[in-house]
Parts: sequence; C-alpha cells; structure tokens
Amino acid sequence: MMPLFHRRPRIPAACLTLLLLGAAACTAFQPPESPQPPLEMPERYSLYSEASPADALNWWASFHNSELDALMGEALEENLTLQEAWARLKQNAALHKVTGSALFPTLSGETGAETTRREGNDTVNSTTDSVYLGLAASYEVDLWGRLRALNEAEGKRLLAGRADVETAAITLSGEVTENWVDLIAIRNELEVLDAQMKLNRTLLTALEWRFENSLVSAVDVLRQRKVIERQLSERPSLKEKESRLQNSIALLLGKPPGQAPAIRTTTLPELGPLPATGLPADLLAMRPDVRAAGLRLKAEEWEISAAKADRLPSLAITARARYASDGVESLFDNWFTNLAANITGPIFDAGRRKAEVNRAQAQAEERLAAYRRTVLTALSEVENSLSGEVTQQETVDALTREIETARLTLLEERNRYTQGVSSYVDLLGELKDLQELERKLVQAKASLIKQRIALHRALGGNWTRHLSPENTPEATAPFKTDETPKGASEKS
Repeated sequence: MMPLFHRRPRIPAACLTLLLLGAAACTAFQPPESPQPPLEMPERYSLYSEASPADALNWWASFHNSELDALMGEALEENLTLQEAWARLKQNAALHKVTGSALFPTLSGETGAETTRREGNDTVNSTTDSVYLGLAASYEVDLWGRLRALNEAEGKRLLAGRADVETAAITLSGEVTENWVDLIAIRNELEVLDAQMKLNRTLLTALEWRFENSLVSAVDVLRQRKVIERQLSERPSLKEKESRLQNSIALLLGKPPGQAPAIRTTTLPELGPLPATGLPADLLAMRPDVRAAGLRLKAEEWEISAAKADRLPSLAITARARYASDGVESLFDNWFTNLAANITGPIFDAGRRKAEVNRAQAQAEERLAAYRRTVLTALSEVENSLSGEVTQQETVDALTREIETARLTLLEERNRYTQGVSSYVDLLGELKDLQELERKLVQAKASLIKQRIALHRALGGNWTRHLSPENTPEATAPFKTDETPKGASEKS
C-alpha cells in the first residue's frame, strides 16, 4: 500500500546557495557610464590667486566685528529656513533607511482563533474551535542589484540633502551680513544728511540776515529753503529703509518684527585683502550647491541601474512556522513549517518597464544639464564678484578724489561769492554737488563691502561641514561629499 504522503527529493542547500551566487554574479552592480564629454574648467580666474582657500574659516570673521559674529551665531541656530532644511535632511535620512530595509528579510508574527459551525439535520450540529500562533518571513534575493541600486540612489540623495543644508547656511550668512551692512550704511547716510541739513540751516540764517540788510535777493533765500525742504522729504524714506532692514534681520534670526538685537556698530568695516580663491576646479568641492547637483546626478544614474534590473526575473523566498491546535492547552503540540521560493519574470507589461528605463535615462540627462549649469553659474558668480569688487573699489577711490576736489571748489566759490564776483546760484550748485557726493560715497562703500560678501558666497567653503542641529543624529553623522560625478572635470 502506497503512503498517503511521500517526500519529494530535496535540493541540497549547498546547491541552492551556489545557484543563487552564480545568478548574482551575472549582474554588474555599477551605475551606467555617462556618455557626455567632461565639463571643461578654466585653469584660473581673471584675478588669479595661488593660495588655496581656507578649509574651515567663518568668512565673516574677516570683518573683525563681535556684533556680527553674535548675529551670525544666532541666525545659524534660530533661522527658520535653515531649520526647514534640517527637517528635510531628516526626511531624507528616514527614506534612506526605508530603502535600505529592503535588503534584509522581514519577519512578522501572526496569531488568531477560529470557530467553525456545521449544521446538519434538526438533531445534528457540530462546532470546531481552533487556535494558531506562528511566524512568517520573506526575503527578496537581490540577484541583479536592483535593491542595492535603489539604496545607493537614496544614499546619494541623502548626501545631497546635507549639501542643501550647507547651501542654505551659506545663503543665510550672506543675507545676514548684507542686511547688517545696509543698516549701518543707511544710518551713516542719515548722519550725513542731518549734518548737511544743519549746515544748510546755518546758511539759511546767514542769508536771511543778509536779505534783511538788502545784501541778497529774496530768491536766494527761497532757493536755500527749497534745498532744506528737499532734504527733509528724503529723510522719511531713509527711516523706512532702516525699519525694513531691522525687520529683515529679525526675520533672519527667527524673531518677530521689533525684537531683533540692537545694532550698535556705527562705521562700515574695513576690507582686508582679497580671500584666496584657489583654482576654478576647487568649486566642485567647495560649493555645496555644486556637490548637491553632482550627487543628484549620481542618484539618477543608480536609478537607471535599478530600472534595468527590474526588467529581469526576481527571486523571492518565504518561510512560515505555525503552531495550531483545537485548544489553547495543546497549542504547541501541533506545528508545521513551510519554505517556498518563487521566481517571477516579466513576460508582457505593454512596455512599462522599458519606459521606466527611458524615463530614468531622461532624468539623468536633466540632472547632468542641471549640474553643468550649476558649475557654470558658480564660475560666473566668482568672476563677477572678483571683477565687481575691483571696479567698485575704483569707484570708491574716484568718488573720494571727486569729493576732495568738490570741497576745494566750494571753498573757492564761497570766496568768490563773498567778494561779489559770482552769484549765490553758483555757490548753491557747488554745495548741492558736494552733498550729493558725500551720500553717494556712503552708498558706494556699502556696495564695495557687499561685493566682498558676494565673493565669499560664490566661493563657498568648508565651514558649513561643521554645522549640526541639536537632536539630529542622522544629520550629525559624518558625510562623505567629495565625490565628483561623471561628466565633470576631475582636474585640480
């Protein structure tokens, strides 16, 4: 008599392992090679500096102002835009863990109870109670590296998210410093305006006395009054700009309007020598936005590998162990196990998987173009800042010389007017020119300092890599962000 159940021949575990390893060895766990030619980088900037940029320097410390240092420290801790960037980084860290978990088996528990009731004729009924308790495990064998490619892609996005935080910090440092400089410049301009109004009132008093003694005409007095009225009309707009700048600083520090720290600095900072720019190729590592664009390009390249691997057969292994009984007291007396392996492969999907590969390749092309645009933009910003500072310094020097000449001209014109050689219109014209130049010089000096700020922002720097938020272990872990994507120059 044949047995009711018979055993099928088992495949030895060693044979199954060798089979899986051989299948896994067939895959090339590598991102696709970028066919585009490398991006050509210039050998040097127009204002070349042989010195390498500093590795860890808070660039605003070059202004030697403790008030600015305090503002920057508070902004880097309290700025809400930067806090948003940190929160996005935590999201990226969580997504990286989600994709990485697919590389490991999943284990779940199950338990339950069932009651089955059978009804027969009027006198025969039966009820069966059963209880079960078990474990279930599943695992997808990553034969072609699809899961690893997805994990690598998410890892690159995580690094890009950290670079985004650093980009936000660099932008924040520039905005805080620019608003601080603008506020000091506005107050200096107000001081110049007040000094000019005081002088003009003194001249008006002298003109009124001369008019009373029939030495000048009423037109001269009216002209002087008009100058004072025009200056009075300009003062409210300067006060409004001062208030706006104070509110902007408060916003950058994460505070409501009116609660920003008092700015007590009264003079614009003096600029030192130009910072070391290094080589243009240094921007690939020094600019976090360039690193972020390159890392997102790498992520898309890994997405192409994952999409291609998805077109190949997949192997999933499931295992289950369960205890079952008709009662709780004998629950662990009866148990069974089950192990299954399923190989599935696409036969017909209407071109969906192939279209996904094409989509991933198109996204990689978009990221490559974005990376190149970011690099070229960074180069352009450095060049513009270098040339802008040089030309702005020339403007400041020219205005300084022009003011000296205007003062001498005004002095000579005043002597001519006193001697009755020239009219008051000529004297007033020279006075107006000098006063306009004095205010223009204040604005030009502020613009010169902002050109230096723009240069520091354009150069980037490594100081942002030391930033870390509180209670964010995912973000404070060391990040390796010095990878250069394909399609970029590796010249240094």
